[in-house]
Amino acid sequence: MTNPRPWTDIEPADATELDLRERLDITAPLNEMGERCAWPWEPQQLVGAPLGQYRCGYCGAMVMAGMPHLDYSPEERTLTEANFDEIAEWVGGGPSVSDRRVLVFGDTDDTGYACIGDVIRRDGYGEFTILPSAQPASKDATR
Repeated sequence: MTNPRPWTDIEPADATELDLRERLDITAPLNEMGERCAWPWEPQQLVGAPLGQYRCGYCGAMVMAGMPHLDYSPEERTLTEANFDEIAEWVGGGPSVSDRRVLVFGDTDDTGYACIGDVIRRDGYGEFTILPSAQPASKDATR
């Protein structure tokens, strides 16, 4: 299978007949609900309009007038020993007191424990989810 064509490579004038809910051979930005935008060229056409946020008329995502459509696709990062401190800063957490290989983040009601090899996903709302790796966690790690 070939890689999908980026929607950003298509000018709005050339996209008038496209519906990206159906054209899966072209990438599409996702709204906050994870849904593909049917026609993401709308906001960039508003150059010269008063700068500000508004809701995309096609998918309901918050976008900026005159700018390319925002993409709320989840961001995923794998926790490694090399990027531990960088990921800790990204999620607002720190190492476990008992094990530097375990990253602790969140608040007391919803604490997350990520181990080396786990994938941490941030969705369009800024919420983090831990996708455990297939490797067994260390004996000291608490999940």
